[in-house]
Amino acid sequence: MLNKEKYIKLQLLKWYSQNKRDLPWRKLFKNNLPDPYYIFTSEYMLQQTTVNTVKERFIKFTIKWPNLEKLASTTEPQILKFWSGLGYYSRARNLLKAAKIINKNFNAKIPNNYEDLIKLPGIGDYTAKAIEGIGFNKSVMPVDANIERILVRLYAIDKPISKIKNKLKDLANKFISDKYSSNLIQSFMDYGSEICLPRNPKCNICGINKFCQSYKKNL
Repeated sequence: MLNKEKYIKLQLLKWYSQNKRDLPWRKLFKNNLPDPYYIFTSEYMLQQTTVNTVKERFIKFTIKWPNLEKLASTTEPQILKFWSGLGYYSRARNLLKAAKIINKNFNAKIPNNYEDLIKLPGIGDYTAKAIEGIGFNKSVMPVDANIERILVRLYAIDKPISKIKNKLKDLANKFISDKYSSNLIQSFMDYGSEICLPRNPKCNICGINKFCQSYKKNL
């Protein structure tokens, strides 16, 4: 018999295969994974900015700077000029600093492990795990607002999210995938943005509602 977490993982992967959002940084390459440079770049752009705002700008960004070497060779005024309208210019500065470090210290290849990623400017726990998991299919589970919301509802936690961050990380680790990490992480993110919405979640069409404590208790 499948346990709760395994069932939820299978359901979300199945849902994702049919309903995933068409996002430019998700384009798959020969290894059936997205380009780590695309994930690296998009994660900086998505910090504090909506997916819809980033989509068009990401396409223009990767036309202008198609790989890390090109990005590392640009100047701060150039990237800040491009960043106009995306807000929070510190992200652009950090992205450029990180690109220059990777170009110099990692032979222009995005690092694929947490210890190297977390040291880069502008990268915290979530972004490091997102790059590892989505870009390299490493067995991790980053925790963004969508994933936090799903976990809080699944386990009917009635405390403020700001006070239970470590507990949510522990719960998220129950959903780590050994084989399908990249797709599973993105399935959680998409499920939170399409089904398990902040307001008016679509519980009636949710494929995991039988395991959702909040749904059962009508919270």
